[in-house]
Amino acid sequence: MSGPAVLVLSCPRCGGPLSGLQQDVAFWCVACQVAQEVVGERFVERRGFIARAAAHANRPTLHLPVWAFGVDYASHWEDPEREALARQMPRVERVYVTGFELHNASYFGDPGQIFTQRMVHLEAGDPAPLAGCTRSLEEAKAYVEPHLLTIIDRRVDVTGLELSCAIGEALLWGVPFFDEGDRLRDGILGLKIPAAALDELGAIRAHGRARG
Repeated sequence: MSGPAVLVLSCPRCGGPLSGLQQDVAFWCVACQVAQEVVGERFVERRGFIARAAAHANRPTLHLPVWAFGVDYASHWEDPEREALARQMPRVERVYVTGFELHNASYFGDPGQIFTQRMVHLEAGDPAPLAGCTRSLEEAKAYVEPHLLTIIDRRVDVTGLELSCAIGEALLWGVPFFDEGDRLRDGILGLKIPAAALDELGAIRAHGRARG
């Protein structure tokens, strides 16, 4: 019986070191600006960017992973009133899924779901270290339809809804969060998350200091 595979944390594209933590499933190559996800016994390249902050603060900045999916979906209700209300809703073109571990996201607010609801458009910024990606691409895909349903349900009762969804391009973004000590505040919408709600925050902070 063969033992577990051991992968050297070097970029298959350029040979440079990959950046990440022990529990991560995707590692960032700062030189190539791409993510390499561990899939089985090999690395698979995932397209990604470090997002430019919409606001700035005189605080240390951590870049945390958020998956972004292009989506195309169709919805149908037998109830014509609900169908008419649904047609008035703006189309969701991107669904964001948080890639880092967040305790009780439904209470504190799930950044991916909120980014989706606000129809955030991220722009690429300067290279930076990214760490803490514990949710794989396939795991993240499982959240796309529930995020869509939650957003639709805010406007139209989803009882009796038939929803079909096709997932297109997937990107892994490093979203800037300003480290304010007892909380983190994202640099896109200003969402505030208690520091205690993040797993391995100490390791993420140390990683940022070492590579910043």
